[in-house]
Formats: sequence, C-alpha cells, structure tokens
Amino acid sequence: MPDYPATTLAKNKNKYYVLLTVPVELRPHLNGRKQLKKSTGTSDLADAKRRQHRISTELYAQLDACKPDIRDEISDHLGWIGDAEEIQRLDDEGHLEGIIMAHKYAEDTSDPDAEDDSCIDLVHLGGERAHEAYKRWKAQTNTSDVKENTLSLADLCREYLATTPYQNQKTLRECEHALEQFQRFMGNCSLTAVTAVKVHDFSAHVGTGKSLKLVQKKLGYVRRMFDLAVRKGWVETNVFIGIRLDKSVGTAKQSYIPFSREELEQLFAQEMKPHLKRLLSILVATGMRLDEAALLNWENIKHDSAQGITYFDLTEAIVKTKGSQRQVPVHSSLKWISTGKTGLMFPEFPRDRDGKTQASSSKALMPLVRNVTQHKSKVVHSLRGNFKDMLRDVGVSKEVNDFITGHGSGDVAGAYGAGPSLKVRGEAIERLSFQFLKLADG
Repeated sequence: MPDYPATTLAKNKNKYYVLLTVPVELRPHLNGRKQLKKSTGTSDLADAKRRQHRISTELYAQLDACKPDIRDEISDHLGWIGDAEEIQRLDDEGHLEGIIMAHKYAEDTSDPDAEDDSCIDLVHLGGERAHEAYKRWKAQTNTSDVKENTLSLADLCREYLATTPYQNQKTLRECEHALEQFQRFMGNCSLTAVTAVKVHDFSAHVGTGKSLKLVQKKLGYVRRMFDLAVRKGWVETNVFIGIRLDKSVGTAKQSYIPFSREELEQLFAQEMKPHLKRLLSILVATGMRLDEAALLNWENIKHDSAQGITYFDLTEAIVKTKGSQRQVPVHSSLKWISTGKTGLMFPEFPRDRDGKTQASSSKALMPLVRNVTQHKSKVVHSLRGNFKDMLRDVGVSKEVNDFITGHGSGDVAGAYGAGPSLKVRGEAIERLSFQFLKLADG
C-alpha cells in the first residue's frame, strides 16, 4: 500500500467519523477534495476505534482507485498517444521509449516566420516529464539484472548527472542524451559488464547515419562519466581509455560548401528585413561565425585613431575559442557601422539559456538561403567559406586569413606582438569587393 496519511477519528453530530487527508497530488482526481470521511455509525469511542480499521481500508481503496495509471500519465505528457493498454503495447513492442526520446530531443521544425516559437519547448518539456514517469514505471515493474552489492550503470548515470558536469545547457542536454543512449544499449547492467567490445558495438550502433565526429563526441560524454567511477573506486580502470574507433564507423564529415557568385547576388537581392540584411553583410564581409555576429553589441565597434581603422572588437565577446578572440577591421562597404552607439546590435534575436542566439538567428536566415539553393551543404555558415576563399583569391596569406577569421592564435591567446597588425588585416580586407551588397544606410 502507498504511504498514505494515517486516518483519524472525529465526532460530529453525536457520531464518530473516520477522516483521511487526501494527498495533494490526488486532489485533482477527487474534484479538489482535501479530505475523505465516513461515519462509523456509533457514538461510542471504543466501538468507533474497532470499526476504524475496516473503514480506513475502504477509504484507502478510494485513493487507490482514483490514482491515475502511470501509463496514462506518460501518454498525457506526450500529447495523448493512447490509453494505458496502447502504451503497454508500444512498450512491449519496444517503441515507447523511442517515442519519448523523439519528444525529449525533438528538433525545431516549426515555421520560421511564426511569432510564437515556444511549441518546441513544450514538446521537450513533455518528453522530459514522460521520461521521468517512464523511469518510475520501469522501476516498479522491471527486475534488475544487477547482482547484489554491485553498482549498476543506471546508478552511475544518476550519480554523474547529479554533479552537474556541464554548465552550458546545450552541452548538458547532449550529455544526457548520450548517456541515455548508452544505458538503453547496455541495459541496467553492472559497471563491470561494460567492456571494450561492448563500447565498439555501441559505436557501430549509434554510428548509423551519423558522422564519426558525432560518435566520438558521444563516447567522450560516457568516458567522462566513467572517470567519476574510477575516482570513486567503483571500477579499477576506465574501459574507454585507449579506444580507437574503426574508420568504417559513422559517415564521413560533410563540409559546408561556399555559395557561387550568382547565389551570393541572389541572396542579397532578396527583399528582407533590414536587420537580416545587415547581419548577412557582416557575415560575408568579415568571415565571422553566426553567433559571433548576432551577439554583437554596438560597444564592440571601436576605432584605432593611430592606424585609422574601425574594427569589431571580439576580444571580450562570447566566441568559440581563445584563438577566436580577435579584432576584425570593418570593410568600407559596411557604411552603416559606426562607433558611439550602445546596446545590442541585433536585439531582434532572443538569447537562449546559454546566452546564445545561434538558434534564433539561423531560424531567421535559413529561409533566405533556401530561396536561393536547396543544397544541404550550403547554409548560413557557408558565407564564412566565401570570405576565406575571397581572401585567398586576392593573395592574402594563410596566416593573415586565419588570424582574421579566428583560426589563428588570436589577439588574446597569442604572445605579445605576435600576429599581423590591425593595419595589415585592414589592408587585406579592403582588397575584397562586395558589389552585391546593397545596404540601406543607418
């Protein structure tokens, strides 16, 4: 029997009643009632106490009867996909957990022009809650194959995630997904059952249709979890150390392809909101990554009077690596950029929980790209490739090219005085021509 509150006796109108407080979580299923009561039919206290046990059992049965089936709870969280019998059938056939994971890690495929983009968050939330309910259900119904006094893989996952291994929410989500995939593949086994052979089998399993780099990333998350097991003394060695994946695992990395000159002209010739055209112009005229440009503040625009150069100062911005902390000269075609302003340059793009705008800015720009080309390797990031190609084609050295685009040592990571000067970088960028840019002033 669940851990329900104890019943009490109370006298009302010369009769004793058995009272039972309804748990908060069950009140919605009893029309909001906070208490159940039933008369003992007697005014004699001793007689009422003798009848209390039988009546209490009846009241507890009412709570049991109103308590929702956890399978219905799972279905509700997923937007109702069937009654308890249907959920049981899906689980028996091995499909239910996959449906839950598809909700929990669903990609945003909503209309880019829709004003309300919160739907995907509701899908994720429903998936998370359904997964929690699913784990409670399995804990009640499944028998573990873990031997007594041994730590299970599920135990390790809980211990590791409780340490909050990553502050970045996107990274933490990726970590949770990788650990859940590994746990589903291995089952609730003991830690000693995780062998190198099983690791290679898992790699082949998740590598279907995925890149080798992504498979290695997933293994990295699980390996770091097993580092904790070693530190705690739960395993003697980390079986993931020294694992080298076969080259046949996963698919070859697909690089982004720069746009053709004609595609660039078509891209910028489209009717679009001014802030979108300005963001695209920065990307193609600086080689910045999307999240570097979309996160710019007007305070990032500075002027070096000694060298006569206005530049984007990314030395204190949110960038990918220390080598990306750099100063990028503003090309003369970007006439609308000037110093002296304050605040966000692109307030139209909301920040996510990690302070990033890549999701919202990409969502806004990709429809413009798809109006020009359907090639899956041609995306917003392709503009970075265009910029690097342009520098190379006008004879700019690889060192200067890499320094401008954040592939070098950077203005912070490099040694004092190292790297091309701001003047050299400015002269390199001014060799480029952007005739296809038709920007509004201001």
